Order: sequence, then structure tokens, then C-alpha cells
Amino acid sequence: MPMDLRVVIITYNVNMQRVSGEDDVRKLLSPAIVVNPCVLVIGMQEVPHGETVVGGTAVTWQQQMFEWMKARNERFVLLTKTYQMTNQVTVFVKRALLPSIRGIQFRFSRSTMGGLTGHKGSIGIKISLQGHTALVFVDSHFIHDDVAYDRRIAQYHSNKVCCFPEDPEVKAVFWLGDLNFRVDKEPEEVMDLIKSNAVLSLLNSAEQLKRAVREGEAFVGFEEQAVSFPPTYRLYVGTTEYDMRRTPSWCDRVLYKGDIISPISYSSNQDLLVSDHFPVHAVFDVKIPHLPKSNWDCLFEHLPTWYTTVPLIGRFRLLNNYWTSRGSYQDWVGVYPATIDDCTSPLRWIWIPACSEQMVQGQKYIVCEFVSLPEGNYRLGYFSHYSNCLIGLSKSFKVIQQPVE
Repeated sequence: MPMDLRVVIITYNVNMQRVSGEDDVRKLLSPAIVVNPCVLVIGMQEVPHGETVVGGTAVTWQQQMFEWMKARNERFVLLTKTYQMTNQVTVFVKRALLPSIRGIQFRFSRSTMGGLTGHKGSIGIKISLQGHTALVFVDSHFIHDDVAYDRRIAQYHSNKVCCFPEDPEVKAVFWLGDLNFRVDKEPEEVMDLIKSNAVLSLLNSAEQLKRAVREGEAFVGFEEQAVSFPPTYRLYVGTTEYDMRRTPSWCDRVLYKGDIISPISYSSNQDLLVSDHFPVHAVFDVKIPHLPKSNWDCLFEHLPTWYTTVPLIGRFRLLNNYWTSRGSYQDWVGVYPATIDDCTSPLRWIWIPACSEQMVQGQKYIVCEFVSLPEGNYRLGYFSHYSNCLIGLSKSFKVIQQPVE
């Protein structure tokens, strides 16, 4: 049956600025949550280096976003996250969508120093749904400088592999990021035209991304919602005032391609002032033509109430020819909070080779065992290495203290 998915996309160049607290995240995410998305994608550029290395900064944008969503939006889970140098992508989805997701893939393209590093580059994430439909999100940081137009065009062509163009199941592509296209006018002239409400004519006559699309040099087949917000760059940090040493430009954009996409809104967020860029929000409805009834490839047996003094034992079956088609000895089974806040980070986990097999009435079961758990509500989940997502979740179960007799 057809299904409409509300997709919200945020792109934000944070200018190497650290998140200062919950208020920054609230300002960034609140406008997105208000419109009730099924999928929320946040692409960030110029994230502080310490946020994307092991043992780096303890408080990160990604962690703060996760904690904010966890505390206030119990319907959402962190589906996946990834990064390339100072660029990162975070994807939240409604929990009810999890059984409909059958695979996640990443692609990376590096454009700094001839491809040696990825400070400038793109990250592609393909989310494949049941029913042979896939959505792709490409987060990019293009080469800067007013006069680097041709280099940005070249980067587009080298980075478009991140759209998974060879996959016929891809029905919707969203390209977001600091694309760094500028306005070919002097700063004072740009501001005068904006003040006279001539944004549309300015964009059509002197804005480089519009020119690239119009002349067929880049983003052929992509569309963009009407831009009615002021330039997103370059601001004095902490203010809405432009640094007139740079031409005010719409560097931060969201483009889309696909017949199943209906644009809803497109705006900048002028409440968050920690960077020299404004964040940009885009809202879409995506009509999935056929989304069959979702069935997990891994079916867990019901777990009764468990005691904290007893090692946890779970049992499950693999269905739909999963092991033959996509199974791996790098698959794992994890223990999650019952709320499944983060699909990528179980509380505890074991590799599939550490599990055992058991025949019950002619059917093969796989048995997993964990050390005893503290009191709480939990689920078991099966994470597929090749699919890069959960392919099964148990119903929630409770762990309690054993009564004293």
C-alpha cells in the first residue's frame, strides 16, 4: 500500500563552533519536530575536529542532538550516523518505521588536496525500504571562494557518485549542504537589492547555483523550492549582521530529485547564531508507491520477566532466507533499552558466532546469552552487518530483583 513519509532536512555549517548547551540544539531541532517528520536528516559541515575522532571532545553536536531527542521525543530513534573529516550526517526516524527499513549504505567522496582528505567532499546515505524503494541523502561541503565556480562544478561531477545513480530502486534524492555557490555582485549591491525585496531577481540574475542549473552545468534534474529567506552567509558570529568583507550569499541549500517528492516548505533558521552561517530547513512529503506490511527477518521469542541474578538467554529464528542472502559472521545481537533510542549503540552485544544453535520441534533456533542485567525494561535486537541496520527486535521485557523467600 502507498505511504506518505514526512521528511525534514537540516543543513548547518557550524564554523568549527562547539555546541554550548541544550539551547543551541533546541533552536536547531524544534522547528523540525513541530512538523511531525517520519525522517529527520541533519547534515553538518565544519564540525570541530575533536568531535569526529575517538577520544575527542566529550560534548558534541551529535551527542547533544541525540540527548535532546531522547528526552523529548520518544517516538524517534537514532537510525544511523556517519562522518567524513569535519562533515557529519545524523538520521532520526520514527520508531514505527524501523521494520520497513531493509538496508543502509554509505558512500564518500573527498575533494580536498586532490582527494587526499574530505574536509571538502560529500557523504551519501541510501536508505532502502521494503517494496524496492530507496531514499538517498547527500551531504556536501563544496569548495569555497567567490571565484571557484568552475571548481565547484567539477566537485559536483566527482561527488555525484554519492547519489547511487546506478541503483534503479532510488526514487528520491536530496542533496543538502554548504554548496558554497556565491552571488556575482558587490556586497553593498546585494544588500540594497534584498532591502528592496528583489531577492528573486537577484537569485535569477547573479546567483551561481541558479546559473549552474539553468545552463546545465550541474544538478541537472534537481529542483529547489523557492528561496525567500535572506542570505545564509557570512554573518558576524552571535548576530544577524553580515560581514561585508564577503558578498552575502545563499551558500546553504537543499535540492531534490524524484517524482515521488512533494515540497512543503524551505526556510532559514535565524534564531541560532553560534556560526557565521544560518541553518536551513526543508520539509517534504515523499509518497512511497508500495510499502508492504513490514515483517522482520529475525523473529525473537517472547521473553518473560527476568531476574537480575540470572544471565539473560534469548532465542530467535532467521526468516525469509536471510542468512543465505545477507547473513554474515559479523552480524551481532544486542541488548537495548526498551525505547531503542539509538540503533547503533546497544547496551551490550555479542557476535553471531558466539551464539549457539538449538533444534525445537524440527525448527532451528539461535540462542544468545548475556551476563545478568540490572533492573529495567529492555529489548533484544539483531543487527545485520551487510544491511547495516536492525533486522529484528524483540518485544520489551522487564528485568527485576529476585524476591527474597
